[in-house]
Amino acid sequence: MPKATLDFVLRRLTLRQLRVLEAAHDTQSLSAAAELLHVTQPAISKALGEMEQSLGQTLFVRRPRGLRATVLCERLVALSRRLDVELRRGADEIHALLSGADGELRIGATNAALPQVLPDALAAMKLLHPHITLTVRTHALSSLVDELRRGSLDLVLARLHPSDMPQDLQGRVLMRQPEVLVMSSHHPLARQRNLTWEALQREAWIGHLPGTRTREMQERHWRSLGLQPPANQIVSGDAMLTLSLLRRMPLLAILPQPLARFATQQGITKILPLEADLGLADLSVWHLREPQSSQVEAFKELLQQAALQIEGENAGPQTSTAASASSRSGSLSSSS
Repeated sequence: MPKATLDFVLRRLTLRQLRVLEAAHDTQSLSAAAELLHVTQPAISKALGEMEQSLGQTLFVRRPRGLRATVLCERLVALSRRLDVELRRGADEIHALLSGADGELRIGATNAALPQVLPDALAAMKLLHPHITLTVRTHALSSLVDELRRGSLDLVLARLHPSDMPQDLQGRVLMRQPEVLVMSSHHPLARQRNLTWEALQREAWIGHLPGTRTREMQERHWRSLGLQPPANQIVSGDAMLTLSLLRRMPLLAILPQPLARFATQQGITKILPLEADLGLADLSVWHLREPQSSQVEAFKELLQQAALQIEGENAGPQTSTAASASSRSGSLSSSS
C-alpha cells in the first residue's frame, strides 16, 4: 500500500540497504556486489528481498546475463547517491567546525565569472566570514550543472539562457557581458588606424572550442560579414590560457567585455573599435530550486553587488543607474 511504502522509505530504509542496492545496480551482479561490499551473496539477496517485500515492488529483473534495474530502483539509487553526497558534505562541515572553520561554500564557475565578478565576491565573503572555506570548480558547464544537481556544488555562475537550464534550477541575472574585439598590445597592427574585418580575418586568432555556443555565434558573426572564419586559429576554452597567449603572441580574439577590460588594464591587449557583440546570454548565478542556506544567500548578494560595481565602472552615470535597476529585478527561472 502507498502509505506502508511511504512509511518504509521515511522511517525504516537504512543506509546499509541503499548501499547494497547501489552496489547491485552498479555491478549488475549479486556476486560482484557481495565482493564489492565484502559480504556474502546470501546477505545481498536477503537485503534486496527485504526491500522488495517492504516496497511491494521488484527492484531488479533477473536475467541470465545479470540484473536489470527497474524504474523504482533507478530512483532509489539516485536518492542514495544524493544522500551520500550530503552525508560526506555534512561530515566535512562537522570536521571544519571542530577545526575552527565556519563551514564551506562550493561554487562552480565558467570563464565569464573568473576575471572580476567572482574574485570580488570571494574577497568580500572572506571579509564577512574569515573562517569559511570557499571552494571553486571550473569544469565544463555540463559537468558543473551535473554537480549542482547532485548536491556537490551550491552555486554555478555561467552565461546561459534560462531556456537551456533544467527545470529544477533557479537563477538570477548578474550582468550583461557584451563581447568586444581585442588585439595583443604588441601586435604589428596595434598602431594602425581604420582596421577592417577583411584585413583582420587574415591574421592569427584565438577561437573557441567546436560545439560550444560561443563558437557557433562567432561563426555566425563571420558569415554576417560575408567572410569565412579565420583559418589561422588557436582553439581553446580556457580564459587564462587565452590571456597568456595574447601576452606572448600577436593574436586577435573576441572576449567578454569584463575580461577584455581586465586584459587591457594589465597591458596585455588593446580593445578595437569594431562591433563584435555576439549576443550571448547574460552572466547569471544558478542553484537548486529549494531553500538555500544563509551563506548561499549572502554570497548571491555579494555577487550582485560586485556585478553592479563593475557595470558602474564600465558605464556612464545614466547607463549605470539603468543597469542597477535592471539587475535588482533580475531573478529568473529555467521555465521563463
